[in-house]
Parts: sequence; structure tokens; C-alpha cells
Amino acid sequence: MNSFELTLIILGTAILFSFIAGAITRNYSHVDRLWSILPGVYALVWMGDYYKSPRYLIAAIIVIAWSVRLTTNFALKGGYSFSFKKGFYGEDYRWEILRQKITNRFLFEIFNLFFISFYQLALVFAITLPLYYYGQVTGPISIYEIALFIIHALLLLTETIADYQQLKYYKMRSDKKYLSDKRVQLGFNTFGLWKYSRHPNYICEISQWIVVYLYLQVSTGTFHLSALGSILLLLLFIGSTKMAENITTSKYPPYKMWKKATPPWIPFLDAPMRAKNRKAFIKENNLENF
Repeated sequence: MNSFELTLIILGTAILFSFIAGAITRNYSHVDRLWSILPGVYALVWMGDYYKSPRYLIAAIIVIAWSVRLTTNFALKGGYSFSFKKGFYGEDYRWEILRQKITNRFLFEIFNLFFISFYQLALVFAITLPLYYYGQVTGPISIYEIALFIIHALLLLTETIADYQQLKYYKMRSDKKYLSDKRVQLGFNTFGLWKYSRHPNYICEISQWIVVYLYLQVSTGTFHLSALGSILLLLLFIGSTKMAENITTSKYPPYKMWKKATPPWIPFLDAPMRAKNRKAFIKENNLENF
């Protein structure tokens, strides 16, 4: 059995575990717990074949660092909360919203099998797959690859900062000394990177997996079908952004104005066109020192 076949077995096992565990416990965040771990596992398994390739090692180490970072962040948010009575009971709030929309248990388990478990975990494999083929590239590392290594690392660092700022914000919201701070009590983060992008973590996340594909593209000079993974990830994040923002808008009315005042992903992209809406948002919510 080669390393690629082994990762396919890991993928199949993960899909079965996610589906069965979700169906039994009605907690559907098993896929979220696996999402952050599996790319690092795949990178380590493939390293058995490509440990002599400096380009592979550099790219794989950044991917493994991504896995460690995202797993740690999910744990800090309670995603790995565990008790012997309940098992893993931390769950992404969006699955509860979907349970309310898909009330038929049989239909929801079909959704669990094909989308939550199969599609999402297959997508995790697909976005990591260019790394496997990148390990097969020979020859000296180009300046373009070095540039991508730097960009990849900077995106990882920026996403780490964004997640830290988000965790810090939610702690501020529960701190009594910030009860009178209108900006803190908006219900959504407008501090740090979140002041300039509604989802700075999302844009960094998507960009990192595009970079993983670009490693292969720039080193071979040819298009590879494994680009499909990053394309599908982009579509998934578009849907995820829309769902998350609909929920936030329903809970916090000022968010409707904030969507007009700030770009969803890329900071400063259309800042001049949003300037008027930004001023209106600040004035409407009486925000000082924004």
C-alpha cells in the first residue's frame, strides 16, 4: 500500500465515522473536528514518500502548522468539549439552525451522509491533494515558489491574528467592564482586522488553499485538475458567509448597516464606495473613536 492509498483509507474511515457518530449523537460537529486535523495527517503520510524534497517539506510544514492552529482555535471555542456521559458535545451553532430547517430526521441524515460527512471531508482531501503532486516535482526551487512560501506563511499568520482578535472580542462582550461600550456590545466584531473586513479569517483561509494549488501550477507550468478543490472551497465559503451573515443580521440589527459599510472578505477593495455607508454606520450607532 502506498501513501496515497493510505490517505484514501483515512478519508473513507473519517467519512464513515462522521456519519455514524452524527447519526447516533445528533451532534454534527464531528466533521468540524476532523476538518482541521486531516490536512496535517495527509501531509505527514505523504511525507514518507517526499521527505527528500525540500519544496514538499516547506509546503507541508506550513500546512501542518495550519492544522495545529485551526485545531487549537476550535478547541478554544469549545469544539472538543468532552464528557464521559455526553462524549464530544461542542457543536457549531449552524448545525442547530439547519436542524430547525430540516425537521424530518430521515432527510437530515441523508443530508448528514452526503453533505456534512461525504462532501465536506472529500473537499478537505481535495484541497490538500495538490500537495501530493507537488511532492513529485523535481529540479531547483524557483523564485516564484519562494514567493508563494512567504505568502502562505503570512496568510497563516494573518488568519491566526484574526482568530485571536475574534476570541478576544467575545471575551470582552462577556466582561462587565465593557457593558457600556457600544462598540463592544454591537454583537459582532469591529476591532483589529475585523474593522476592515467582515471575515478576515475566511479570506486568509481560502487564499492559503489557493496557494497550495499554485505551488503545483508555478512549478510545473501546467494546469492540474486538483485546482478543483480550491474552487469548490471558494463556493462553500460563499454559501457559508451568506448563511452566517443571515443569522448575525437576524440577531443583531446593526449588522445590516455594517454589511454595507465593510467588504465581506478583501479589505479596502471598495473602500471609497463604502465610505458614506461607513460614516452612517458610525453615526447611527453613536460609536466614538471608531
